[in-house]
Amino acid sequence: MSKDLKEMNIILLSSYPPRECGIATYAFNLRKALQKACPELKVLVLAVDEKGKKRRYDDEVKYSIKEETVKSYKKAAEYVNESGADVVCLQHEFGIYGGFDGTLVLDMMKEIKVPIITSLHTVPITKSAKRRDTRMEILREIIKYSKRVLLTTELAKECLKKEAGAPDRKLKMILHGTPDVKFVDPEEKKKKLGLENKKIISTIGMINPNKGIDLIIEALPKIVKKHKDMVYLIAGGIHPKDRKKVAKYLNKLMKKAKKLGVAKYIKRVDKYFSEKELTDHFQATDIFLTPYPTLEQVSSGTLAYAVACGTCIVSTPYIYAKELIGKNERGFLIKFGEADDLSEKINYILDHPKKQKEFEKKTYRFGRRMIWSTVAKKHFEIFEEAVNDFF
Repeated sequence: MSKDLKEMNIILLSSYPPRECGIATYAFNLRKALQKACPELKVLVLAVDEKGKKRRYDDEVKYSIKEETVKSYKKAAEYVNESGADVVCLQHEFGIYGGFDGTLVLDMMKEIKVPIITSLHTVPITKSAKRRDTRMEILREIIKYSKRVLLTTELAKECLKKEAGAPDRKLKMILHGTPDVKFVDPEEKKKKLGLENKKIISTIGMINPNKGIDLIIEALPKIVKKHKDMVYLIAGGIHPKDRKKVAKYLNKLMKKAKKLGVAKYIKRVDKYFSEKELTDHFQATDIFLTPYPTLEQVSSGTLAYAVACGTCIVSTPYIYAKELIGKNERGFLIKFGEADDLSEKINYILDHPKKQKEFEKKTYRFGRRMIWSTVAKKHFEIFEEAVNDFF
């Protein structure tokens, strides 16, 4: 049975704004892109609320799931089956759903009677990944109940084929969606942030101890020695669940920065940004930093946004960064935990503005593949394929 795209009813299952969460933002932007590309399409949302939370959502949210309440997942599955939906697009991250590592979502998936397309935002690829065996078993079950599984890296795809026994036909590569922004000179945006005539290196997005901020602070003395006009911008909010822990972590780092004599070069903006504010910060940045401490990260919304804005990047070679940056084509990859390597690469870029511009232009060109209109089109192709394959 063939199903025309314009006749489809799609349900998006995810965390969702006003929840301050990267997956929620992704889901919101995906829905907006799908509706813009095909206005006749009906895209509704089932949102997941943390324990003790009850939010007021916009009209597209038809049901909110209580994260740790089993009955809530059962009712959500009943809603899907009675709604006339043709496909469910599920955004998966281990921390969103209830139960140990989010296992309650499996009970819901078993009950849904329409094809499920699952986007995996975390895949435990490396042997040292957190609770790897348990999480890989959960992913096997998710793959079992999914008609298609969407991934952002080839390495994640190969891992799931080898370690989870996922059939190749189920696994689809799709780039992380990003806004369609103009390529601008960073100087045009710096004045808006009150940082004109400064060289800005930055950490942007939800702040946590896995951002590598401690390594950046260790690298600062060698950077400011050569570049007194530099500012290290730490811009972004803290997840409500982690506020006390992360605030304590940042206080500890600022004490270290004072001891190293670099505290005056650090600017902190504690705010959960709108998309416009987020892109303004990326466009004002000379070098965006993601020196994450571990290899396994297979998706990063902030890195994707940096690429979309044409921002020069310096990063450790975690999985997603290697695929987006390439072999030093769109920035530099540094060794894990090496502050000297980080300061050396930052200084090189700041000392060579022509090289910075070259990186920026290459990065922006690559980022054109990731704009939401392109990503929405890819989703449509997968939806149609999965739905028509289902009947």
